[in-house]
Amino acid sequence: MKNGKGKIVVVSIVMFLLLLATCVLELRYGMIKKNVYAYNVKNYLKQTYNEPMSIKGVTYLWDNIEPIQARVHPKNEKNLEFSVYPSNESSSGFRDDYVHTLWLHQAKEDMLQHLVHIKQEFKSPLYMDFTCCNTASYDARKNGGSVPYYKLEALTFDVTFQHQRGMEPHDLEQMYQIIKALNQMQQPQFGTVLFLLQPENESYRIEFRIPGANLKSIKTAASLHSYNESRFPARALAEMIDADVSWDESTSSVTITKGVNVLQINQWGEEVLINGKAQTNSLPSFLGDHGNLLVPAAVFEEAFQVPVALIDPFGKQFNK
Repeated sequence: MKNGKGKIVVVSIVMFLLLLATCVLELRYGMIKKNVYAYNVKNYLKQTYNEPMSIKGVTYLWDNIEPIQARVHPKNEKNLEFSVYPSNESSSGFRDDYVHTLWLHQAKEDMLQHLVHIKQEFKSPLYMDFTCCNTASYDARKNGGSVPYYKLEALTFDVTFQHQRGMEPHDLEQMYQIIKALNQMQQPQFGTVLFLLQPENESYRIEFRIPGANLKSIKTAASLHSYNESRFPARALAEMIDADVSWDESTSSVTITKGVNVLQINQWGEEVLINGKAQTNSLPSFLGDHGNLLVPAAVFEEAFQVPVALIDPFGKQFNK
């Protein structure tokens, strides 16, 4: 009985100390701290940009890498929010992602104007990011506080159209129409254009990845098949053709065998062998969200000379 009471006392003390620590943190980074931070951010923005900015709010997240930050937007652009963080590496004591946010916004708006004839359902999940660190070297302070329009900087963007569903009959044509529209644009430049369809509660993913330099070479919807990087669970592919599949833990390899044809994928997809012969420049395999080893359809088709359907690949719609 005494031991039970002792445990209750210990737990109570621990809870009290945790509560006290939380209160100290909140006091330290409470209203006064936030107000001081907001005041300093306001001065930083005035010295950095030549357009009026409004501070939406200051937040403190004690368990975050960036514990305190301000959410800011141009006074006349409430939807163009960006963040201002403290920085020990900057002479101003702050850093922000306004240039990054603004250029992405401008490029996306420009793209959407060229995709006006594409079905909303297919273009709505558009995601853009910089191909590589294009904004890192730009300093608004050294340029009179102004940020040029993105087209003046010759920026390169990666574009992704991602859908939480499987592939449908007219999707390939929609992809082709998007590529035709992108080819009409002089800017932005594209590093990679990716179409990704990944149904919920399924392991496979339909993926078409096109390097920006190759966009103009695509003349028909059918030519997109050259960029098919779709991947399916190894076991599901094996079952589809009644092949045997085995996993060798000692070599970290999966082997699919059908008659005299053998597909072996070693080291989690870093090496591919078809009938014992190593394949060069083969697409890699990797673990999917459900822990299944996802094998590229192109590799499987080459090994067993059978097509892998991208629409309803395992016939679930018709076997219910």
